[in-house]
Amino acid sequence: MERGLVVLAVGGELGGGVALLRLATLRLLNQLLPEDLKFGVRTYAGEGIYRIAATGGDAARLKRILAVTAPSAGGGYLSPKFEGFVEAARVEVRLDEGSIRRTKGGRVAADLTISEGGADVKFNVYLREKAIVLQFRSTDRNRAELAARLLRLAGVGAEVKKEGDRGVWYVYATTDSLAASRKELRDAFAEIVREALARGRVDEGTAKRWLEKLERGRVLKEGWPKYLVRLIKGALVVKYTSTNPDNIEREAQRLRDMGLVKGEHFSVKKPEKGRYGYVSILKEGLAYAAWLSVHGSGDQQKLAAEFVGHILQRAGEEGGAVYEKALEVVEEGKARGSLKLEGFEREVDGRLVRVVGGGAQFERGGSGRTLLRIRITAEVDGVRSDYTMTFGRYGADNAARGRAYARADAPGGREADAERLSALVKALTGKRPRVYRMKNGEIMIECYEGHLDGFKRYAELAEAIDRWLEETSR
Repeated sequence: MERGLVVLAVGGELGGGVALLRLATLRLLNQLLPEDLKFGVRTYAGEGIYRIAATGGDAARLKRILAVTAPSAGGGYLSPKFEGFVEAARVEVRLDEGSIRRTKGGRVAADLTISEGGADVKFNVYLREKAIVLQFRSTDRNRAELAARLLRLAGVGAEVKKEGDRGVWYVYATTDSLAASRKELRDAFAEIVREALARGRVDEGTAKRWLEKLERGRVLKEGWPKYLVRLIKGALVVKYTSTNPDNIEREAQRLRDMGLVKGEHFSVKKPEKGRYGYVSILKEGLAYAAWLSVHGSGDQQKLAAEFVGHILQRAGEEGGAVYEKALEVVEEGKARGSLKLEGFEREVDGRLVRVVGGGAQFERGGSGRTLLRIRITAEVDGVRSDYTMTFGRYGADNAARGRAYARADAPGGREADAERLSALVKALTGKRPRVYRMKNGEIMIECYEGHLDGFKRYAELAEAIDRWLEETSR
Protein backbone atom coordinates (compact mmCIF):
# COMPACT_ATOMS: atom_id res chain seq x y z
CA MET A 1 0.00 0.00 0.00
CA GLU A 2 1.42 3.37 -1.02
CA ARG A 3 0.06 6.88 -1.33
CA GLY A 4 -2.50 6.72 -4.14
CA LEU A 5 -1.90 3.02 -4.83
CA VAL A 6 -3.30 -0.23 -3.42
CA VAL A 7 -2.25 -3.67 -4.71
CA LEU A 8 -3.78 -6.94 -3.48
CA ALA A 9 -2.27 -10.35 -4.29
CA VAL A 10 -4.40 -13.51 -3.95
CA GLY A 11 -3.79 -17.13 -4.82
CA GLY A 12 -0.56 -18.96 -4.03
CA GLU A 13 -0.64 -22.41 -2.45
CA LEU A 14 -4.42 -22.39 -2.04
CA GLY A 15 -4.82 -22.63 -5.80
CA GLY A 16 -6.41 -20.61 -8.56
CA GLY A 17 -9.97 -21.68 -7.72
CA VAL A 18 -9.84 -19.98 -4.33
CA ALA A 19 -8.21 -16.92 -5.88
CA LEU A 20 -10.97 -16.62 -8.48
CA LEU A 21 -13.60 -16.95 -5.75
CA ARG A 22 -11.98 -14.05 -3.89
CA LEU A 23 -11.92 -11.95 -7.03
CA ALA A 24 -15.60 -12.69 -7.67
CA THR A 25 -16.43 -11.69 -4.08
CA LEU A 26 -14.57 -8.40 -4.46
CA ARG A 27 -16.39 -7.67 -7.73
CA LEU A 28 -19.78 -8.44 -6.14
CA LEU A 29 -18.95 -6.19 -3.18
CA ASN A 30 -18.13 -3.36 -5.57
CA GLN A 31 -21.46 -3.80 -7.39
CA LEU A 32 -23.40 -3.54 -4.11
CA LEU A 33 -21.76 -0.28 -3.05
CA PRO A 34 -23.35 3.17 -3.47
CA GLU A 35 -22.04 5.06 -6.49
CA ASP A 36 -19.89 7.37 -4.38
CA LEU A 37 -18.00 4.39 -2.95
CA LYS A 38 -17.50 2.24 -6.08
CA PHE A 39 -13.90 1.75 -7.17
CA GLY A 40 -12.22 0.72 -10.41
CA VAL A 41 -9.49 -1.96 -10.41
CA ARG A 42 -7.29 -3.81 -12.86
CA THR A 43 -6.51 -7.52 -12.54
CA TYR A 44 -3.29 -9.26 -13.60
CA ALA A 45 -2.70 -13.04 -13.61
CA GLY A 46 0.54 -14.99 -13.58
CA GLU A 47 1.72 -18.36 -12.22
CA GLY A 48 -1.15 -18.84 -9.77
CA ILE A 49 -1.02 -15.27 -8.47
CA TYR A 50 -3.76 -12.76 -9.25
CA ARG A 51 -2.92 -9.10 -8.62
CA ILE A 52 -5.56 -6.41 -8.18
CA ALA A 53 -4.37 -2.82 -8.55
CA ALA A 54 -6.24 0.42 -7.88
CA THR A 55 -4.76 3.88 -8.31
CA GLY A 56 -5.66 7.50 -7.61
CA GLY A 57 -9.24 8.10 -6.51
CA ASP A 58 -10.08 4.41 -6.95
CA ALA A 59 -7.29 3.56 -4.52
CA ALA A 60 -8.72 5.98 -1.95
CA ARG A 61 -12.17 4.40 -2.22
CA LEU A 62 -10.75 0.86 -2.01
CA LYS A 63 -8.79 1.84 1.11
CA ARG A 64 -11.96 3.14 2.75
CA ILE A 65 -13.79 -0.11 2.05
CA LEU A 66 -10.87 -2.13 3.47
CA ALA A 67 -10.79 0.10 6.56
CA VAL A 68 -14.38 -0.70 7.54
CA THR A 69 -14.67 -4.30 6.28
CA ALA A 70 -11.32 -5.86 7.23
CA PRO A 71 -11.86 -9.12 9.20
CA SER A 72 -9.91 -7.73 12.14
CA ALA A 73 -11.27 -4.18 12.03
CA GLY A 74 -11.64 -2.92 15.57
CA GLY A 75 -8.79 -5.05 16.88
CA GLY A 76 -5.34 -5.55 15.35
CA TYR A 77 -5.35 -4.76 11.65
CA LEU A 78 -3.99 -6.82 8.79
CA SER A 79 -0.51 -5.26 8.86
CA PRO A 80 1.28 -2.37 10.57
CA LYS A 81 1.12 -0.36 7.33
CA PHE A 82 -2.62 -0.98 6.97
CA GLU A 83 -3.17 -0.18 10.65
CA GLY A 84 -1.33 3.08 10.12
CA PHE A 85 -3.63 3.95 7.24
CA VAL A 86 -6.76 3.22 9.28
CA GLU A 87 -5.46 5.27 12.20
CA ALA A 88 -4.79 8.17 9.84
CA ALA A 89 -8.22 7.95 8.22
CA ARG A 90 -10.51 10.45 9.88
CA VAL A 91 -14.00 11.53 9.05
CA GLU A 92 -14.82 15.19 8.70
CA VAL A 93 -17.70 16.65 10.69
CA ARG A 94 -19.41 19.88 9.66
CA LEU A 95 -22.26 21.67 11.40
CA ASP A 96 -24.25 23.20 8.52
CA GLU A 97 -24.18 26.98 8.83
CA GLY A 98 -27.43 28.51 10.01
CA SER A 99 -29.11 25.11 10.44
CA ILE A 100 -29.90 25.42 14.16
CA ARG A 101 -33.65 25.98 14.30
CA ARG A 102 -36.86 25.17 16.13
CA THR A 103 -39.17 22.60 14.52
CA LYS A 104 -42.94 22.90 14.31
CA GLY A 105 -43.15 20.62 17.32
CA GLY A 106 -40.97 22.98 19.34
CA ARG A 107 -37.81 20.90 19.30
CA VAL A 108 -34.36 22.36 18.70
CA ALA A 109 -32.92 20.87 15.50
CA ALA A 110 -29.75 21.18 13.43
CA ASP A 111 -28.13 19.58 10.38
CA LEU A 112 -24.78 17.84 10.64
CA THR A 113 -22.77 16.49 7.70
CA ILE A 114 -20.25 13.66 8.17
CA SER A 115 -17.90 12.91 5.28
CA GLU A 116 -14.81 10.88 4.49
CA GLY A 117 -12.90 10.81 1.23
CA GLY A 118 -15.66 12.33 -0.87
CA ALA A 119 -18.55 10.30 0.59
CA ASP A 120 -20.85 12.40 2.78
CA VAL A 121 -24.16 12.07 4.59
CA LYS A 122 -26.33 14.73 6.20
CA PHE A 123 -27.78 13.81 9.60
CA ASN A 124 -30.54 15.46 11.63
CA VAL A 125 -29.78 16.43 15.23
CA TYR A 126 -32.56 17.03 17.76
CA LEU A 127 -32.30 18.32 21.33
CA ARG A 128 -35.13 16.57 23.09
CA GLU A 129 -36.23 16.96 26.68
CA LYS A 130 -33.87 14.29 28.02
CA ALA A 131 -31.47 13.45 25.21
CA ILE A 132 -29.44 14.58 22.21
CA VAL A 133 -30.59 12.52 19.22
CA LEU A 134 -28.78 11.98 15.92
CA GLN A 135 -30.67 10.24 13.12
CA PHE A 136 -30.65 9.48 9.42
CA ARG A 137 -33.65 8.11 7.48
CA SER A 138 -33.85 7.00 3.85
CA THR A 139 -35.70 4.66 1.51
CA ASP A 140 -32.27 3.74 0.07
CA ARG A 141 -30.76 1.02 2.25
CA ASN A 142 -27.32 1.47 0.65
CA ARG A 143 -27.38 5.11 1.69
CA ALA A 144 -28.36 4.14 5.24
CA GLU A 145 -25.51 1.60 5.34
CA LEU A 146 -23.11 4.36 4.28
CA ALA A 147 -24.48 6.58 7.08
CA ALA A 148 -23.87 3.80 9.61
CA ARG A 149 -20.32 3.23 8.32
CA LEU A 150 -19.47 6.91 8.60
CA LEU A 151 -20.86 7.00 12.13
CA ARG A 152 -18.75 3.99 13.11
CA LEU A 153 -15.68 5.73 11.69
CA ALA A 154 -16.66 8.68 13.89
CA GLY A 155 -16.68 6.40 16.95
CA VAL A 156 -20.43 5.73 17.27
CA GLY A 157 -21.57 2.09 17.34
CA ALA A 158 -24.47 2.47 14.88
CA GLU A 159 -26.45 -0.18 13.00
CA VAL A 160 -29.06 0.13 10.24
CA LYS A 161 -32.63 -0.78 11.21
CA LYS A 162 -35.88 -0.97 9.26
CA GLU A 163 -38.88 1.16 10.19
CA GLY A 164 -41.82 -1.25 10.40
CA ASP A 165 -43.07 -2.68 7.10
CA ARG A 166 -42.40 0.55 5.27
CA GLY A 167 -39.45 0.74 2.93
CA VAL A 168 -37.61 3.15 5.23
CA TRP A 169 -34.22 2.48 6.76
CA TYR A 170 -32.77 4.47 9.62
CA VAL A 171 -29.70 4.98 11.80
CA TYR A 172 -30.23 6.33 15.32
CA ALA A 173 -27.93 7.32 18.20
CA THR A 174 -28.47 9.15 21.49
CA THR A 175 -26.48 11.05 24.12
CA ASP A 176 -24.52 8.21 25.76
CA SER A 177 -23.12 6.74 22.53
CA LEU A 178 -22.57 10.20 21.04
CA ALA A 179 -20.57 11.24 24.11
CA ALA A 180 -18.11 8.39 23.43
CA SER A 181 -17.53 9.44 19.80
CA ARG A 182 -14.52 11.14 18.24
CA LYS A 183 -13.57 14.65 19.27
CA GLU A 184 -14.79 16.20 16.00
CA LEU A 185 -18.31 14.86 16.55
CA ARG A 186 -18.42 15.71 20.27
CA ASP A 187 -17.30 19.26 19.50
CA ALA A 188 -20.12 19.67 16.97
CA PHE A 189 -22.75 18.55 19.50
CA ALA A 190 -21.28 20.84 22.15
CA GLU A 191 -21.54 23.75 19.69
CA ILE A 192 -25.21 22.96 19.04
CA VAL A 193 -25.95 22.79 22.77
CA ARG A 194 -24.14 26.06 23.53
CA GLU A 195 -25.87 27.87 20.66
CA ALA A 196 -29.28 26.57 21.77
CA LEU A 197 -28.53 27.69 25.35
CA ALA A 198 -27.48 31.16 24.17
CA ARG A 199 -30.76 31.48 22.25
CA GLY A 200 -32.79 30.34 25.25
CA ARG A 201 -33.97 27.17 23.51
CA VAL A 202 -32.71 24.76 26.17
CA ASP A 203 -32.59 25.24 29.95
CA GLU A 204 -29.25 25.76 31.67
CA GLY A 205 -29.39 22.62 33.82
CA THR A 206 -30.01 20.32 30.85
CA ALA A 207 -27.32 22.03 28.77
CA LYS A 208 -24.80 21.71 31.61
CA ARG A 209 -25.56 17.99 32.02
CA TRP A 210 -25.10 17.33 28.28
CA LEU A 211 -21.88 19.34 28.08
CA GLU A 212 -20.43 17.52 31.09
CA LYS A 213 -21.28 14.16 29.53
CA LEU A 214 -19.65 15.19 26.24
CA GLU A 215 -16.57 16.32 28.16
CA ARG A 216 -16.36 13.05 30.09
CA GLY A 217 -16.39 11.25 26.75
CA ARG A 218 -13.18 13.07 25.87
CA VAL A 219 -11.08 10.68 27.95
CA LEU A 220 -12.65 7.51 26.54
CA LYS A 221 -11.24 5.37 23.75
CA GLU A 222 -12.97 6.20 20.51
CA GLY A 223 -14.85 3.31 18.95
CA TRP A 224 -15.93 1.44 22.12
CA PRO A 225 -19.23 -0.36 21.53
CA LYS A 226 -22.42 0.50 23.39
CA TYR A 227 -22.47 -1.57 26.59
CA LEU A 228 -25.71 -1.97 28.52
CA VAL A 229 -25.14 -1.19 32.21
CA ARG A 230 -28.07 -1.61 34.59
CA LEU A 231 -29.31 -3.22 37.81
CA ILE A 232 -31.40 -6.39 37.79
CA LYS A 233 -32.70 -7.38 41.24
CA GLY A 234 -29.92 -5.31 42.77
CA ALA A 235 -27.15 -7.00 40.77
CA LEU A 236 -24.99 -5.04 38.31
CA VAL A 237 -25.33 -6.23 34.70
CA VAL A 238 -22.73 -5.15 32.12
CA LYS A 239 -23.39 -6.56 28.65
CA TYR A 240 -22.71 -5.87 24.97
CA THR A 241 -25.15 -7.42 22.47
CA SER A 242 -25.02 -7.76 18.70
CA THR A 243 -26.39 -9.96 15.91
CA ASN A 244 -22.99 -9.80 14.19
CA PRO A 245 -20.68 -12.67 15.28
CA ASP A 246 -17.59 -10.72 14.18
CA ASN A 247 -18.53 -7.85 16.52
CA ILE A 248 -18.93 -10.28 19.42
CA GLU A 249 -15.59 -11.93 18.71
CA ARG A 250 -13.80 -8.59 18.34
CA GLU A 251 -15.08 -7.45 21.73
CA ALA A 252 -14.16 -10.77 23.38
CA GLN A 253 -10.67 -10.49 21.90
CA ARG A 254 -10.33 -6.94 23.21
CA LEU A 255 -11.17 -8.19 26.71
CA ARG A 256 -8.58 -10.95 26.36
CA ASP A 257 -6.01 -8.38 25.23
CA MET A 258 -6.88 -6.40 28.37
CA GLY A 259 -5.98 -9.43 30.50
CA LEU A 260 -9.48 -10.70 31.31
CA VAL A 261 -10.15 -14.45 31.20
CA LYS A 262 -13.24 -15.99 29.60
CA GLY A 263 -15.29 -17.88 32.16
CA GLU A 264 -13.66 -16.15 35.10
CA HIS A 265 -14.14 -12.51 34.13
CA PHE A 266 -16.60 -12.56 31.22
CA SER A 267 -18.90 -14.89 29.30
CA VAL A 268 -19.68 -15.05 25.59
CA LYS A 269 -22.63 -16.27 23.56
CA LYS A 270 -22.27 -16.24 19.77
CA PRO A 271 -25.26 -15.02 17.68
CA GLU A 272 -27.23 -17.74 15.89
CA LYS A 273 -29.69 -17.41 12.98
CA GLY A 274 -29.85 -13.62 13.22
CA ARG A 275 -30.54 -13.62 16.96
CA TYR A 276 -28.55 -11.54 19.42
CA GLY A 277 -25.36 -12.81 20.98
CA TYR A 278 -23.57 -11.13 23.84
CA VAL A 279 -20.40 -10.48 25.80
CA SER A 280 -21.27 -10.25 29.50
CA ILE A 281 -18.83 -8.79 32.03
CA LEU A 282 -18.98 -10.50 35.40
CA LYS A 283 -18.60 -8.46 38.59
CA GLU A 284 -15.17 -9.99 39.10
CA GLY A 285 -14.26 -8.97 35.54
CA LEU A 286 -15.09 -5.30 36.08
CA ALA A 287 -13.25 -5.31 39.42
CA TYR A 288 -10.19 -6.92 37.82
CA ALA A 289 -10.25 -4.43 34.93
CA ALA A 290 -10.31 -1.64 37.53
CA TRP A 291 -7.31 -3.25 39.26
CA LEU A 292 -5.46 -3.44 35.93
CA SER A 293 -6.26 0.23 35.27
CA VAL A 294 -4.11 1.08 38.31
CA HIS A 295 -1.65 -1.78 38.69
CA GLY A 296 -1.30 -2.99 35.08
CA SER A 297 1.38 -1.79 32.69
CA GLY A 298 1.73 -0.47 29.15
CA ASP A 299 -1.08 -0.95 26.64
CA GLN A 300 -2.90 -3.33 29.01
CA GLN A 301 -3.21 -0.64 31.68
CA LYS A 302 -4.31 1.98 29.12
CA LEU A 303 -6.94 -0.33 27.62
CA ALA A 304 -8.29 -1.25 31.08
CA ALA A 305 -8.51 2.41 32.12
CA GLU A 306 -10.44 3.27 28.94
CA PHE A 307 -12.79 0.32 29.47
CA VAL A 308 -13.53 1.23 33.10
CA GLY A 309 -14.14 4.86 32.14
CA HIS A 310 -16.52 3.77 29.37
CA ILE A 311 -18.52 1.50 31.69
CA LEU A 312 -18.88 4.26 34.30
CA GLN A 313 -20.12 6.63 31.61
CA ARG A 314 -22.62 4.04 30.38
CA ALA A 315 -23.83 3.61 33.99
CA GLY A 316 -25.62 6.95 33.81
CA GLU A 317 -25.61 10.02 35.98
CA GLU A 318 -23.44 10.29 39.09
CA GLY A 319 -25.53 9.68 42.18
CA GLY A 320 -27.86 7.30 40.36
CA ALA A 321 -28.28 3.75 41.68
CA VAL A 322 -26.62 2.10 38.66
CA TYR A 323 -23.66 4.48 38.64
CA GLU A 324 -23.08 4.11 42.38
CA LYS A 325 -23.15 0.31 42.14
CA ALA A 326 -20.69 0.32 39.23
CA LEU A 327 -18.46 2.79 41.07
CA GLU A 328 -18.50 0.56 44.17
CA VAL A 329 -17.23 -2.41 42.13
CA VAL A 330 -14.58 -0.25 40.39
CA GLU A 331 -13.28 1.24 43.63
CA GLU A 332 -13.13 -2.17 45.28
CA GLY A 333 -11.13 -3.47 42.31
CA LYS A 334 -8.70 -0.55 42.31
CA ALA A 335 -8.09 -0.99 46.04
CA ARG A 336 -7.04 -4.66 45.79
CA GLY A 337 -3.53 -5.22 47.08
CA SER A 338 -3.08 -1.52 47.71
CA LEU A 339 -2.92 -1.79 51.53
CA LYS A 340 -0.67 -3.60 54.00
CA LEU A 341 -1.87 -5.61 56.98
CA GLU A 342 1.27 -4.87 58.95
CA GLY A 343 0.89 -1.56 60.71
CA PHE A 344 -2.82 -1.21 59.89
CA GLU A 345 -4.65 0.74 62.61
CA ARG A 346 -8.27 1.85 62.90
CA GLU A 347 -10.91 2.55 65.53
CA VAL A 348 -14.20 0.65 65.07
CA ASP A 349 -17.23 1.12 67.32
CA GLY A 350 -15.03 2.51 70.08
CA ARG A 351 -12.46 -0.31 69.83
CA LEU A 352 -8.87 0.35 68.70
CA VAL A 353 -7.66 -2.27 66.21
CA ARG A 354 -3.93 -2.65 65.46
CA VAL A 355 -2.76 -5.35 63.02
CA VAL A 356 0.68 -6.89 63.52
CA GLY A 357 0.70 -9.11 60.40
CA GLY A 358 -1.00 -11.95 58.58
CA GLY A 359 -1.25 -14.15 55.50
CA ALA A 360 -3.35 -16.69 53.64
CA GLN A 361 -2.78 -20.24 52.35
CA PHE A 362 -4.62 -23.24 50.88
CA GLU A 363 -5.33 -26.46 52.72
CA ARG A 364 -7.16 -29.66 51.77
CA GLY A 365 -10.07 -30.31 54.15
CA GLY A 366 -11.24 -33.69 55.37
CA SER A 367 -14.25 -33.59 53.03
CA GLY A 368 -12.01 -33.07 50.00
CA ARG A 369 -12.73 -29.35 49.84
CA THR A 370 -9.93 -26.92 49.10
CA LEU A 371 -9.97 -24.52 52.03
CA LEU A 372 -8.54 -21.03 52.38
CA ARG A 373 -7.15 -20.09 55.76
CA ILE A 374 -6.65 -16.42 56.56
CA ARG A 375 -4.49 -15.88 59.64
CA ILE A 376 -4.15 -12.43 61.21
CA THR A 377 -2.29 -11.34 64.34
CA ALA A 378 -3.81 -8.23 65.86
CA GLU A 379 -4.29 -6.22 69.02
CA VAL A 380 -7.87 -5.17 69.82
CA ASP A 381 -8.23 -2.91 72.87
CA GLY A 382 -4.68 -3.90 73.84
CA VAL A 383 -5.38 -7.66 73.76
CA ARG A 384 -3.11 -9.46 71.30
CA SER A 385 -4.40 -12.64 69.64
CA ASP A 386 -3.90 -14.85 66.60
CA TYR A 387 -7.13 -15.18 64.60
CA THR A 388 -7.86 -17.77 61.88
CA MET A 389 -10.78 -17.58 59.43
CA THR A 390 -11.32 -20.70 57.30
CA PHE A 391 -13.15 -20.28 53.98
CA GLY A 392 -14.80 -23.04 51.96
CA ARG A 393 -17.41 -23.47 49.23
CA TYR A 394 -20.87 -24.55 50.38
CA GLY A 395 -24.36 -25.20 49.08
CA ALA A 396 -25.91 -25.59 45.65
CA ASP A 397 -24.69 -22.13 44.68
CA ASN A 398 -21.06 -22.93 45.67
CA ALA A 399 -21.05 -19.87 47.93
CA ALA A 400 -17.83 -18.81 49.67
CA ARG A 401 -18.17 -18.76 53.45
CA GLY A 402 -15.56 -18.23 56.14
CA ARG A 403 -15.89 -19.43 59.72
CA ALA A 404 -14.03 -18.92 62.99
CA TYR A 405 -14.85 -19.92 66.57
CA ALA A 406 -14.35 -17.76 69.63
CA ARG A 407 -11.93 -19.26 72.15
CA ALA A 408 -13.02 -20.00 75.68
CA ASP A 409 -9.46 -19.51 76.98
CA ALA A 410 -9.15 -15.99 75.53
CA PRO A 411 -9.07 -13.01 77.92
CA GLY A 412 -12.69 -12.34 78.93
CA GLY A 413 -13.91 -15.67 77.51
CA ARG A 414 -15.78 -16.47 74.30
CA GLU A 415 -18.00 -13.37 74.26
CA ALA A 416 -15.09 -10.96 74.57
CA ASP A 417 -13.07 -12.89 71.96
CA ALA A 418 -16.01 -12.87 69.51
CA GLU A 419 -16.45 -9.12 69.96
CA ARG A 420 -12.76 -8.48 69.30
CA LEU A 421 -12.74 -10.68 66.18
CA SER A 422 -15.91 -8.97 64.87
CA ALA A 423 -14.25 -5.58 65.34
CA LEU A 424 -11.14 -6.81 63.50
CA VAL A 425 -13.14 -8.08 60.52
CA LYS A 426 -15.15 -4.87 60.27
CA ALA A 427 -12.01 -2.72 60.52
CA LEU A 428 -10.32 -4.62 57.67
CA THR A 429 -13.31 -5.16 55.34
CA GLY A 430 -15.83 -2.48 56.28
CA LYS A 431 -18.42 -5.20 56.94
CA ARG A 432 -19.32 -6.72 60.30
CA PRO A 433 -19.53 -10.56 60.27
CA ARG A 434 -22.49 -12.55 61.52
CA VAL A 435 -22.23 -14.03 65.01
CA TYR A 436 -24.02 -17.29 65.92
CA ARG A 437 -24.33 -18.53 69.51
CA MET A 438 -24.73 -22.31 69.67
CA LYS A 439 -26.70 -24.30 72.23
CA ASN A 440 -23.47 -25.97 73.41
CA GLY A 441 -22.04 -22.54 74.31
CA GLU A 442 -19.79 -22.17 71.28
CA ILE A 443 -19.81 -18.89 69.31
CA MET A 444 -19.27 -18.99 65.53
CA ILE A 445 -18.26 -15.93 63.50
CA GLU A 446 -19.18 -16.23 59.79
CA CYS A 447 -18.02 -14.18 56.80
CA TYR A 448 -19.13 -14.17 53.15
CA GLU A 449 -17.73 -13.36 49.72
CA GLY A 450 -18.31 -9.65 50.37
CA HIS A 451 -15.80 -9.90 53.21
CA LEU A 452 -13.30 -11.57 50.85
CA ASP A 453 -13.62 -8.54 48.57
CA GLY A 454 -12.52 -6.44 51.53
CA PHE A 455 -9.67 -8.76 52.47
CA LYS A 456 -8.40 -8.58 48.87
CA ARG A 457 -7.39 -4.97 49.46
CA TYR A 458 -4.36 -6.20 51.42
CA ALA A 459 -1.19 -7.21 49.60
CA GLU A 460 -0.54 -10.16 51.95
CA LEU A 461 -3.92 -11.72 51.13
CA ALA A 462 -4.96 -10.62 47.62
CA GLU A 463 -3.09 -13.16 45.47
CA ALA A 464 -4.07 -16.20 47.54
CA ILE A 465 -7.73 -15.14 47.68
CA ASP A 466 -7.89 -14.62 43.89
CA ARG A 467 -6.28 -18.02 43.22
CA TRP A 468 -8.58 -19.78 45.67
CA LEU A 469 -11.70 -18.19 44.19
CA GLU A 470 -10.56 -19.16 40.69
CA GLU A 471 -9.61 -22.75 41.53
CA THR A 472 -12.78 -23.47 43.53
CA SER A 473 -15.24 -21.85 41.12
CA ARG A 474 -17.40 -24.16 39.03
